[in-house]
Amino acid sequence: MLVALTWWLDQLVQPQGRRSDATKRHDPDLIVENFSARKFGEDGRTLYTLAARKMVHYPDDDSALLDRIGFEAYEPRQPKVTIASDRGRLLEGGDKVWFEGNVVVVREADGKYEASKLTTDKLLVLPDTGVARTSSPVLLENPSARVEASGLELDNQARTLKLDRVRATYRPRR
Repeated sequence: MLVALTWWLDQLVQPQGRRSDATKRHDPDLIVENFSARKFGEDGRTLYTLAARKMVHYPDDDSALLDRIGFEAYEPRQPKVTIASDRGRLLEGGDKVWFEGNVVVVREADGKYEASKLTTDKLLVLPDTGVARTSSPVLLENPSARVEASGLELDNQARTLKLDRVRATYRPRR
């Protein structure tokens, strides 16, 4: 009886044949509804916020899928920039944010520049450096201009915008 009990216990603790290695799978370890995160500067001020209707995190590559994303950047001495899209991904632990599907970027007006709206299908954002780029077609609109381009690189800190293959209509202010 002792031998049978020992054999039975041994069978319970032995790994099953052909069991897959969980470290090689892309399974979520965290699902958050109404996700919201903020990054603060050394002075305690909010640098940017990221919100999504749903966030699903994957530990194997430290990525996360996001549904209905909203992003707000508060650069010192710069107008607020908001980005929204249908879906996206957090990459490299959040150092990169990939926006996809109906991406809309709005930059508020300041004393020197008008408010502007940019639309595209895909956009990669590096939130810590204030850089955004895409090789997808973009449409940039403000009260005095309409610009179509085949890609862009935006640096919010340096206040620069590089556009590829541009077609623009400019309406001078009166």
